[in-house]
Amino acid sequence: MNIKQLRYVVAIANSGTFREASEQLYVSQPSMSIAVKDLEQELGFQIFERTNTGTSLTIAGERFYEHAQTVLRNFESLESKYSKPRETERFFSISSQHYDFLAPVAVDFAKKNPEIKNFRIFESTTYNILQEVAQGHSELGIVYLNKHNRSGIVRMLDKLELEYEEIFLSQTHIYLRKDHPLAKQKSINDDDLKNLDRVRFTQENEQFLYYSEDLVETFENTFIYNATDRATLNGILERTDAYATGLGFIDDASVQNVVVVPMDGDNGNSLILVKHRAHILSNAAASYKRSLEVYMENYKF
Repeated sequence: MNIKQLRYVVAIANSGTFREASEQLYVSQPSMSIAVKDLEQELGFQIFERTNTGTSLTIAGERFYEHAQTVLRNFESLESKYSKPRETERFFSISSQHYDFLAPVAVDFAKKNPEIKNFRIFESTTYNILQEVAQGHSELGIVYLNKHNRSGIVRMLDKLELEYEEIFLSQTHIYLRKDHPLAKQKSINDDDLKNLDRVRFTQENEQFLYYSEDLVETFENTFIYNATDRATLNGILERTDAYATGLGFIDDASVQNVVVVPMDGDNGNSLILVKHRAHILSNAAASYKRSLEVYMENYKF
């Protein structure tokens, strides 16, 4: 048994497939499969149930997965402090839900930190973001909290030994194409949306409603486009009367034909920065946080 095999197990369990795990870790799928099979033979039990659609943990595999996460967190914490410090200082990674501000904040951060030669921005699902930070792959995670998801997310953060800081408050906004019938309204309510199609980001664990990036409840019989990236979501909005929900940020430099309209009601959302409870922010993380805060301070809705 070795650390590499533990990383493979955790990545496969988190992503649900060998293919996605191998892409995340930049390892060939056959090599990963062989390494996991060797580990299963060494342990004397099967970690994963393999099907045509993906993988799932066996009962014994679930117990092993929990222990593997703990070992990896401890190892990576030790490694970050004592192993190849010059190389780690040149690398920085954040994980985030799908936000338009990621690009301008990244550019500002890079200009202010020329010593960082490898800056990773992992834009993914809520579940993957929390796992990324818990496992030490990203120093910071960016998600939102509101009255609907707060208790569930906070419980998960506590379970993963993570903590958070609220950095911005925003009401819910509706994203529409520029010439949409609702685009000129000063605000939008539930009745305006009932007969419209919807675009949303898919999540790894749909059974946990607090993982969703939807800020408005879905109406019965609503047709839903499920997308995994912002480019596809924006492309659908530009071509249809569908709508999406979000915090109201939009990057005019990259999105030309989409507008945002505030939603009626008390829909307070908190944008939060997530980090590991036991870690002190590195200089790079503190600088990124400042770039994000400056962007928020100067953004005009």
